[in-house]
Amino acid sequence: MSINPFKDTNLNDLQKDARSFWRDHFGDLVNRYKDWRERFVTKGKEKITVMFIPHSEKKIINFHISIFSISIFIGIITTTLAITSVFIVNHSSTIKEVSKLKKYGSNSKIQIQEYKKEINQLYSIFQKFKPEITHLYKLTPGSNIDSLWAKGGVHNPNPSLDTGAEASPTIEVLNIQEIEKELKTSKELLQSIKKFLKYRKKIIENTPSIWPAKGFIISRYGQRSSPYTFKPEFHQGIDIEAFPGSEINATAPGKISDIRWDPNLGLTVSVKHKYGFVTSYSHCQRVSVKVGQKVSKSEVIGYVGRTGKTTRYICYYQIRIGTEHVDPIPYLNRISQ
Repeated sequence: MSINPFKDTNLNDLQKDARSFWRDHFGDLVNRYKDWRERFVTKGKEKITVMFIPHSEKKIINFHISIFSISIFIGIITTTLAITSVFIVNHSSTIKEVSKLKKYGSNSKIQIQEYKKEINQLYSIFQKFKPEITHLYKLTPGSNIDSLWAKGGVHNPNPSLDTGAEASPTIEVLNIQEIEKELKTSKELLQSIKKFLKYRKKIIENTPSIWPAKGFIISRYGQRSSPYTFKPEFHQGIDIEAFPGSEINATAPGKISDIRWDPNLGLTVSVKHKYGFVTSYSHCQRVSVKVGQKVSKSEVIGYVGRTGKTTRYICYYQIRIGTEHVDPIPYLNRISQ
């Protein structure tokens, strides 16, 4: 038979069972708690007499106070002492932190002064560096120097007299702002100079720029008296006297364009270079290259001899740009790269 939870008889049975379970398992604890509470209240209500007996003949003062009151008073005193101790400890730590902050503040002032000094020194160094960049930039084609280092406003030397809403920035702040702008300008200039130098490097690498043979110049470029007819003539190159069989080197990278025999110049080898340069090396004893061969700068292309119309062991060196002969001496600067 099932139990209907909505019947009063069943609810009463459940309540009885719950009370019976509570009495069996927790009744003893409840009774002990009640006994302890009664003893505690009875003990707390007990009176203690406090007497103040003066040394004179004055009346003795006494009063009665319960143990509860004494306990409450002691608790208040203890709590007050604890809170006061916490406040004292916090106050001491606060004082220490304030002293540390003061110390750090004084150190910060010193550091700020050092930073200002370093900023001003950096500004002075950069001002000395600017003319060097300007000089290099002048060497690049299409350079515009007039608007290169344009500046902004003028610094107010006395910020305290400023009538505006905001005080004028310090000289250090202005220096930093100016350095920042000029560094950006310098970066652009250096990129232009780098591009220019990269282009110039290619020109230098492909320009005749070393001595063709180790020796001494005995006849220069230009007007001279012929050593054979003693008549005025125009010497289109230079004569470099060297030891017989000395190496003759290509003065720039290029391609062997001609190897020929000439009654006056003897065995001659010519090299064609970039940018319209052509170099010729005459009076060779022999050559070590062939027509159409590519040669690098300083590569051996022949050896010093006495072929043709000459009485000495020489290398007759000529440089042509297009169809015009030029003086080879300015190109003998020993730049290898």
